[in-house]
Amino acid sequence: MKKAALLFVCSIAVFLTSIANNVVVSTVSLGPQVTGGPISTHYTQVNYDITWQNSWRTSTNESNYDGCWIFVKFRKQSTSVWQHATINLTGNVVPGGSTIQTSADGKGVWMYRNADGIGTVNWTAAGLRWNYGADGVLDNENVEVRVYAVEMVYVPQNPFNLGNSSAETGKFRDGLVDTWFPITSEAVIACGTAAGNLRADANFLNSGTVPAAFPKGYNAFWSMKYEFSKQQVVDFLNTLDQTNANARNSVAATGLVPNMVVTQPERAAELTAVQNYLAWLDWAAMRPMTELEYEKACRGGNNLPSPLEYAWGNTTIAAITTPTNQGAANETWATGNANYAGGPSVPMRCGALATASSNRTSSGATFYGIMEMSGNYTELVVYAGNAAGRTYTGLHGDGVLNATAEANTANWQNAVNDNAMTARGGAYNTATANLQMCNRITGAYVYNGAYGLLNGRGVRTGE
Repeated sequence: MKKAALLFVCSIAVFLTSIANNVVVSTVSLGPQVTGGPISTHYTQVNYDITWQNSWRTSTNESNYDGCWIFVKFRKQSTSVWQHATINLTGNVVPGGSTIQTSADGKGVWMYRNADGIGTVNWTAAGLRWNYGADGVLDNENVEVRVYAVEMVYVPQNPFNLGNSSAETGKFRDGLVDTWFPITSEAVIACGTAAGNLRADANFLNSGTVPAAFPKGYNAFWSMKYEFSKQQVVDFLNTLDQTNANARNSVAATGLVPNMVVTQPERAAELTAVQNYLAWLDWAAMRPMTELEYEKACRGGNNLPSPLEYAWGNTTIAAITTPTNQGAANETWATGNANYAGGPSVPMRCGALATASSNRTSSGATFYGIMEMSGNYTELVVYAGNAAGRTYTGLHGDGVLNATAEANTANWQNAVNDNAMTARGGAYNTATANLQMCNRITGAYVYNGAYGLLNGRGVRTGE
């Protein structure tokens, strides 16, 4: 993720830069103000350049592509409060070779290749139409603007197989039959022991239903390509007041807002608590992934399960060894395809195993090219195993937090609905069994609990 800051009416005063994973946003500027008509229609263009590595689009096999979720925060210089900018549905400036798609709620845009290709993308002079008048900014006000980009992967709509017929702890299955459960739509799923019902061996309420509104993975969604990095957490902290930044500081960041910094910023972040994870997602106008979407993102659509498989679709696994530049932005590992017990006993850099020549197994990637979903950090996901989790309806965050910098989106986990999350995928100090794609050894996580080894990733429902 990358940010840049500038003045709105005055000339550009300062650029703030930070690196997270591979994406870089630069050369941020604002175009002329367009002030005709009602103030709510007044707008300017937020211009930027963007580049990231290991990009792709393919119309065969996976039939998917990567991209970035890009959103804008602004602060009136008369206040310390950062707000989420509204991007117009039309009027964006689109560089050649790219697509810019504004979300229906105007909270951000997806930017991705418009044709098949692979390698580094480097797009210049992109522009987002910001209806600043609709966000309460007057024509003569000075504002500071920050542009953020998060690498994402598109998971297309298609049926998939949930669970397995092998010995993973707590795996999903079809009733009492020891086989996987097909997901063919987003319709209600009956839970229980009868044939055609969803069942799990542990950590699951084998009665009732998984409602239609609960995201099951059949519909398309965008997933973060990597786990949260420490820099992404710091970028978030630097838009809060100092009290709330201190409360949400799970990465030992130092300094004061808006200039807090962290060592080893490209490493995956320790989130320690569910509310830290959900707060970041609400702030970025994303939402949490469900445990059904987790398995779809790993296995892919229409693929038969493989016994005891990891996120990369087989049982080939080796702990990472022999680092180069460990803890740095260019950290690499000579051997291994996952970070678990027997490895370095610390998290690795986000995306450290992905190279221009790596394949799915050697990089530890999912079917769709999502990284570190087995190992490194345990991934928080919405729990389908109890009534609390099943209330989740997949609403996106709106970029606005409550007074204590916590998420306030309806039917997300909160102090009342405090056991609606679970965790999947294992971590850098867990046994290989915990890394298995269908392993559900972890039960519900409570809202205010402080835990180690937690990370995760945000998603956006496809449009």
